[in-house]
Amino acid sequence: MKTILLTGATGYLGGYLSDHFLSKNYKIIALCLNKKEVFNCKNIYEKNVKRYYLDTTELQTIFKENAINIVIHTATLYGKNKESIENMIQTNVIFPLKVISLAVDYKIELFINTDTILNKDINAYSLTKNHFIDWISHFSHKIPCANMKLDHFYGPNDKPVKFIAWLIEQFKNNVEFINLTEGSQTRDFIYIDDVVNAYDYIVKRHDKICTGKINTFEVGTNVKTSIKDLVITLQSLMNNKKTKLKFGSVPYRDNEVLEYEVNTSALRSLGWKPKTLLKQGLENILKIEGIK
Repeated sequence: MKTILLTGATGYLGGYLSDHFLSKNYKIIALCLNKKEVFNCKNIYEKNVKRYYLDTTELQTIFKENAINIVIHTATLYGKNKESIENMIQTNVIFPLKVISLAVDYKIELFINTDTILNKDINAYSLTKNHFIDWISHFSHKIPCANMKLDHFYGPNDKPVKFIAWLIEQFKNNVEFINLTEGSQTRDFIYIDDVVNAYDYIVKRHDKICTGKINTFEVGTNVKTSIKDLVITLQSLMNNKKTKLKFGSVPYRDNEVLEYEVNTSALRSLGWKPKTLLKQGLENILKIEGIK
């Protein structure tokens, strides 16, 4: 039975990853900021979970006390609540730098980083995420490193700070109108189960992850959807006839990228492929959340 150290265990992606790997009989060491952060898993998995709170435990102690095989780093600060640049650097650069440094010292088998497909000059979040990639490159000759570059992932019961979850909340509440950009920018929306499955492929095939370079895996469906089409499709699926969509009332942000190319060839070479396209994924969310 292998042990995975999971940062960001109380986050959306972290929660799905923990349940998945626990169901596959891995042990999970869940890193939480403090006891206010709730890490939930199904009761049948409790025996395979060990929690640590970073406000009371030194990181090195966690590595000393446990025979860790794999580190999956998902902890991140998006900056959507107007967090300071200093806090974003602390969370997105300094903290994972400490983790990967200890992973090297304790000869961990594999370090998996969660990255973004966004260009570094989009915002402070993407800039700090890109900064940490430089540090992964620095350590990559000492430890196998897989870098998972995610496009817009979505799924049931996400927080409304995410665009799709926010839209669902707006349509569910029958708000009078929603201010939007023109919506011509396209994104590759990928369902949470497919994202988790991508991590599973990397863990199971970690012998394919070599040292000496960053092994990058872009995660997407290779199907582009415009923001406008997404919004209209979701409104139709929710049978919302009350909310007016005010496309063009919001300007594009500075440095807005209208189209991303997601290259999934590295993942597909391992046998992975996505199973859920956007409309089905949206239908899954509405069914699971009990929304008609």
